[in-house]
Amino acid sequence: MISYLTAALLAVIGSAQLTTTRGPRHLVTFFFAMALSLTISAEPTVRIIGVEHVLVCRVVTNMMQVLAVHALMKLARSTRSPEPRTPWWPLVLCWAVMIVSCVDFASAYGVQEMIAFQWRPSVLLYQVALTGYPVGCLVVFVVSLSRDAARRPRGTFRAGLHVIVAAAVATIGWGLFSGLPSVTFAVTGFGVAEFLPVSRNIGLVAMTLWVAGAVLTAWDGAVRLVRTWLGIRAVTPLWKALVAAQPQIALPARHDLEFTLYRRLIEIRDGLLAVRAHVPPNLPDWLRSPVDGPTRAAAELAAALVMRDAGRTWEQQPARQAGEEPSVEAETAWLGAVSSAFTRSPVVREVRRRAPVVVTIRSAVRRASAAIVIDGLDVPSDGMLPQPTA
Repeated sequence: MISYLTAALLAVIGSAQLTTTRGPRHLVTFFFAMALSLTISAEPTVRIIGVEHVLVCRVVTNMMQVLAVHALMKLARSTRSPEPRTPWWPLVLCWAVMIVSCVDFASAYGVQEMIAFQWRPSVLLYQVALTGYPVGCLVVFVVSLSRDAARRPRGTFRAGLHVIVAAAVATIGWGLFSGLPSVTFAVTGFGVAEFLPVSRNIGLVAMTLWVAGAVLTAWDGAVRLVRTWLGIRAVTPLWKALVAAQPQIALPARHDLEFTLYRRLIEIRDGLLAVRAHVPPNLPDWLRSPVDGPTRAAAELAAALVMRDAGRTWEQQPARQAGEEPSVEAETAWLGAVSSAFTRSPVVREVRRRAPVVVTIRSAVRRASAAIVIDGLDVPSDGMLPQPTA
């Protein structure tokens, strides 16, 4: 059961990495390969497949473990710029040696006397292939990641990197203990019955460290993801109103939360600039009490949308001189507050109620003034006012 739970955690983390990671997905390969290896090697799985196929389960498990550490080595090398190319042929060669060796000693597995079997050349070759290549990959990974962790600022991400380094070291120990059982048996005096539980427990400790390190390194990213999603929700009402009024401000969509937030902030700013000429200059007279900045901005937008539909414009006021470039967080907080006021503030509702009345009154005044002027003149049949004569 512990193997299944650990495998499920690894699969969940791998799935999260798959949906959020752009570019090389070596860490995704590692988590899925290790989850599959733990699932296949679990005792219930072996019983379901059949005890007679236990050797096949063990070989497939070992192949997945080798694939996992190969992905780790590629991950460590991907931190360099430009990323050096990591060939696949050593991994394929390692798998081929394991399969050929297994075919040779499969007929003697469980039949030949234990001492003779563990020193069989094909068995030793299998163990060397299983241990040598992964340990080499892990050494490269540990060295690269330790250097990267030393350059990082203090925090959960750096702590996660240190835990992952410890997990890699534990995995090296696990590989040396479990990948060279002939040597382990000779040194410790263990039999198969004692060897398998110890090997499984060391592996679970290593996997637990991998999971803990992954959670710590992903914590900052998860927090940023939640913050971005909340920011998108906060500015969406304002964004919808402006895109409905100015469809041309909409940029091409992309399924990426951070890009979506950046895009909406830009579109909102473009929309606010586009309707600025429709803001009534006497809008402050409509506000019965002093209001805060976001509420005032929301009221200006509400009035501008009504005046835009009525075709009313005024000479644009000179733009305020820009100060420091605001951060994305500050811009999101400001526009989120404007969006909230735009949808909930009673001041904005009052502006929406008064704006059409003002438009109607002013239109009536203009029509009456025009009628008075025209009534005192001889208007030709074409409707054009007569030109003054010298």
